[in-house]
Amino acid sequence: MKPVIVGGAEAWRVAAELKAANAPVLLDTLASLPSSFDALGSSLENAARLHRAGVTVGFSQGGDATHNARKIRQVAGNAVSYGLPWEAGLAGLTSVPAQVFGLSAQRGRIDVGQVADLVLWSGDPLEVNTVAEQVWFAGKPASMRSRQTELRDRYLAPAGSLPRAYTGR
Repeated sequence: MKPVIVGGAEAWRVAAELKAANAPVLLDTLASLPSSFDALGSSLENAARLHRAGVTVGFSQGGDATHNARKIRQVAGNAVSYGLPWEAGLAGLTSVPAQVFGLSAQRGRIDVGQVADLVLWSGDPLEVNTVAEQVWFAGKPASMRSRQTELRDRYLAPAGSLPRAYTGR
């Protein structure tokens, strides 16, 4: 059985043991500040300290992952802003989860033989103000239209004009 630490707000305290056990840590950097006396060792530099110790660092969303999955880039970006190298932050979103879940032979990297699941960002993917311009699943482009883009286009249309996608009354 291979251990994986999820959460690990104070994991930096046992970084040497985690490295020796080859145990990756999936952090939620949005919860990296002490929230009680039981977590006084929580630190915004947790990911950077673990990385310097040689521990594999990835990212999680704690208990509310489903509806806040959009924040995972922010979680990685926070770790980078507090000392984690940018490349390690990106790996924490891509190759590390593939490795942790046993999928690294097919996913997690841009390389020959890998499944071509890719995202083209408008800028740095670890910045919250960038957007996905195009997504590919298994090498096929995904439609970038959604209910949100339809609503955006509808309500951003100049007053008195009909949006291009309007089909009824």
